[in-house]
Amino acid sequence: MSTKLDKIVKTYKSLAQIPSLIGAQIQSEGVIHTTWLQRNLEKGSMAKFSRTIMLNNHLKSIESTLPVDITSEVLSKISESQKLKAVLRENDSKHYIEIWKNSNLVRVVDLAALDVHGNVYADVEFSSFEFSPDETKLLYVAEKKNPKSEPFYKRKKPEEPKDGENSPKPAAKGEEYLFEQDWGEQLVGKKKSILVQYDIENDSVEILKGLPDNICVAQPQYSPDGTYIIGVAYFIEPRKLGLIYCTNRPSTLFQLDFEGNFVELPLKNRAVKSPRFTPDGKSVIWLEREAGGPHMSCMQLAKVAVPLTAKSEAEVVVDTVQWKKEISGNKTFFGIYNTVFPKRFWASNNEIFLNTNQKYTLNCYLINIDSGNIKEIEFDSGSQQILDVQGDMVLALRRNFLVPDKVVCGKLINGQISEWSEITSKLEVPQIQDSSYEYLDLIAPDGAFTDFNAIYLGPSSGSSKTVPLVVWPHGGPHAAFANYFFLEEALFLSLGYAILLVNYRGSIGSGNESVKYLEGKVGTADVRDCIQAVDSVLEGRPWLNPDQLALCGGSHGGFLVAHISGQYPDKFKSVVARNPVIDIASMSIISDIPDCRCYAVAGRAYTQKGEIDNETLLKMREASPIVHAHKVKAPTLLQIGSKDLRVPPNQGNEYFLRLKANGVKVRMNLYEDNHPLGSVPNEMDNIINTVLWIEEHLELM
Repeated sequence: MSTKLDKIVKTYKSLAQIPSLIGAQIQSEGVIHTTWLQRNLEKGSMAKFSRTIMLNNHLKSIESTLPVDITSEVLSKISESQKLKAVLRENDSKHYIEIWKNSNLVRVVDLAALDVHGNVYADVEFSSFEFSPDETKLLYVAEKKNPKSEPFYKRKKPEEPKDGENSPKPAAKGEEYLFEQDWGEQLVGKKKSILVQYDIENDSVEILKGLPDNICVAQPQYSPDGTYIIGVAYFIEPRKLGLIYCTNRPSTLFQLDFEGNFVELPLKNRAVKSPRFTPDGKSVIWLEREAGGPHMSCMQLAKVAVPLTAKSEAEVVVDTVQWKKEISGNKTFFGIYNTVFPKRFWASNNEIFLNTNQKYTLNCYLINIDSGNIKEIEFDSGSQQILDVQGDMVLALRRNFLVPDKVVCGKLINGQISEWSEITSKLEVPQIQDSSYEYLDLIAPDGAFTDFNAIYLGPSSGSSKTVPLVVWPHGGPHAAFANYFFLEEALFLSLGYAILLVNYRGSIGSGNESVKYLEGKVGTADVRDCIQAVDSVLEGRPWLNPDQLALCGGSHGGFLVAHISGQYPDKFKSVVARNPVIDIASMSIISDIPDCRCYAVAGRAYTQKGEIDNETLLKMREASPIVHAHKVKAPTLLQIGSKDLRVPPNQGNEYFLRLKANGVKVRMNLYEDNHPLGSVPNEMDNIINTVLWIEEHLELM
């Protein structure tokens, strides 16, 4: 036991040293700036570092700097002229804005000392950190500062009388505990976003006026001439619903000038993401979909002429793809599922680069925003994403299950990328060099939509019944496994396991019909798809041991492994569920996304108006793993976050107590964390305990 545990920990520590790329920018034709994340196990946190790579005229790497730690940089931006760099830095839980010019620091702003707004937003949903076109100002999003309040009675020291004109406004009484919703899971405390502009020359901070009270603003940016701002306006009445992982929140495009004139694009029942100006400044493009329904579904690419007016009309460039469509080069395209563009993504001839899920990979495309023509940027060895574009120079990220992140560079010539050049060294992972992966296209025997897929990872041969298999459905439910390196799969592969990643019907990247098909069928169609995938992968692979099958999944993946272990109690020998949905009905009144996580998956429209609909609650209950809990036999490990707002911890706790009452071997680990269990110490404990539990109950220890 001790020797095996030592090996698992040692392997985990080795894999944890592999960094992942989070950004790259072309600073000039021969200089590339890259940013990476890596686990720091000693500090129990993520380390962020940068490396600069120098290229020759043939786009070959000739030199690179040593990594420079930039962990304290929350946001950063280099101006278009590259003469200025803005940094939002966090020290001792306080935010500072720094402006660097040439070789020295010219401005430092202690935002807490100014006390004009709350925390600066740095998340992907809301944040912005943009220089004005003339590079004299900096735009960002922050939390609105609430007026001061005090109790009905509070003893105060006598104060000297003040001139009435200059005396501060008295604090409101009895409003200390006034409730205001925030944006839920991983956005706790973010309640009312505002636009803030820092004037670099005058060293002053100004809150921009003119925003209505019934919206929260996100992703703002200056117009090319600097005379106004566009961004996303989220509607916040009658309530806010969780925003992380959810593309379905009612929103529109807004425009605000510096006189406080506010204009909304009159979109009806739409959800908007990532607005960007065209290079000529005459139009804005963005991604959108119908509001409501599943938390993720296929997006449209749209555009509109600017400046906006109350009569502006949007135009669809690329429509929702219901299943698949043929594009240039006789390629098949399954639609757009990303929610953000690269920071610089314009090619010539009004074309943009766009990255999106496609079945079991992440692909990139070149799209003409006038004609809607779509061309795939081909890559056959995993996933490829465009990172940055400057002139004809293109940066991309390449990765697959067996090869960690690497950066490549090429030139765009007549709509084609010239030969790509790898500009970062390929990282070898010797523990998994004998593994392979295979895409499995599967057809369900019934249903209006029958296509789904899975991915097999592991050995391609071996002695009979010698390899255990971990079956792993993804969370979401509307998400997908794509071909990229991640630590858990590498750890299992290095320990001699095979893995089956299941993209059941309801997954993204396979057409909008796939997403919509799962509504009202959770717990049945997705379960059957997982079992079909297991039976398919066992067939013709005699080295896999059908008596050593384990289940592992988180969120909706946890929902599925709990369902499967109850519906097929003799098929699997070990189960690990992270923050699983156990009872949709009870979760419908406590989750931050009851609309899509509870009502939509049950095939019902979400509303809090009128009487409680007992029929809907019963349908939710009948679709839940809790109805099969009494049949579970497999030893079950639950990994639960005490601060999870998406799938609150009482879901796991109820399942733990119910399994225990029914005599099932069960253990629950409770972490002070939110839904992903993403802090470094919790992730390490979660992953290693997952492996140990499966090892023990497949009798491999």
